[in-house]
Amino acid sequence: TTIAKLGQQYRAQGLKVMFAAGDTFRAAAVEQLQIWGDRTGCPVVAPAKMGADAAGLAHDALARARAEGMDLLLIDTAGRLHNKSALMEELAKIIRVIRKLDPSAPHSVLLTLDATTGQNALQQVRTFKEMVAVSGLAVTKLDGSAKGGVVVALAQEIGLPVHFVGVGEKAADLRPFTAADYARGLVGLGQ
Repeated sequence: TTIAKLGQQYRAQGLKVMFAAGDTFRAAAVEQLQIWGDRTGCPVVAPAKMGADAAGLAHDALARARAEGMDLLLIDTAGRLHNKSALMEELAKIIRVIRKLDPSAPHSVLLTLDATTGQNALQQVRTFKEMVAVSGLAVTKLDGSAKGGVVVALAQEIGLPVHFVGVGEKAADLRPFTAADYARGLVGLGQ
């Protein structure tokens, strides 16, 4: 997952990183993040049971991250679809709840988009931006046939920066976004 890749990068920079498993509704999502936490050396705050309140978990994770002197807390809220109103409301609730501990939180909201999504990504980004003030994007699955052409439309219509691209499944397969490299790949010129 993108969160694991980010965690590994930040740990390599010498930062203390903690994950919060806020995707409490999808089967195996918490376990997957715990595996990645072990692989990357990032402790994981996980719910006691599936279906637990994600906002309460995020609140507890922020309190724990502060108490343990973490530099970064990355809250995984993956699996939410822009057309599932209950899950989107829960996402907005997470932000309201963590602001009780830190009124300036979250300091960054990164939306991860699958490069194979196509034009549906425009509506996804609009909805997430409206609900939770997305501040940047990561585009994944650029290691196959997908070229992520929707990034051009997103830049033109929405104007959010793309921070990262995912080019594989390993923790080291998240790269900073560079417009020139992206443009060359988009038109088939390679790197």
